[in-house]
Amino acid sequence: MHLENVVIDAVEPLVTGPEWEERLGTERLTTLPEGVETRIHLPGEAFLDLCVIAVPEAEEEPERLHLVLGPGEQGRERLEEIRLESADVPRDLAFWTWLSAWEPEAGGLRHPSGEGPLLRLVPESAPAGPLKNRAHLDMRLAPGEEPDAAAAELVRRGGREVTEDPTLPWRVFEDPSGNVLCLLPAPAPGS
Repeated sequence: MHLENVVIDAVEPLVTGPEWEERLGTERLTTLPEGVETRIHLPGEAFLDLCVIAVPEAEEEPERLHLVLGPGEQGRERLEEIRLESADVPRDLAFWTWLSAWEPEAGGLRHPSGEGPLLRLVPESAPAGPLKNRAHLDMRLAPGEEPDAAAAELVRRGGREVTEDPTLPWRVFEDPSGNVLCLLPAPAPGS
């Protein structure tokens, strides 16, 4: 499996999504009332998608995932880091190394191409609360990877399944520190 999406909740995704796209100079993939998806291209065929999805109201829970921007090209900004709060940084770094298939670099993890943002685990400002995170990461299963086996391994490594709704194509989990993540199915053959 691999890290595929950074997902951000927004009350007005058709405003917030294009704002992120303009700031980062990314490629628009979809525009629906439910949200906007835009792509950050990495070397080769690799990518990281930013998905801004509609929610009825903003949560009051403090953010645990932070996007850190820096100067980019042609007046645009660049996503430099994805900072994820952690109750135990070494433990969670090992968990996310396995989960993301990203490689250790400079105290964080980076896509195997050596390009793109650094996923950095930072000490949490407060323990994860009971409300849904306003931003989370999505993992995509590889072709042929068994969802139940991946889920079992994720739990064995300290994660926890939050909901298993058979009507949804994805499953929702928390990492060992309570950060929400979704496990997406493998892509359909030929896609």
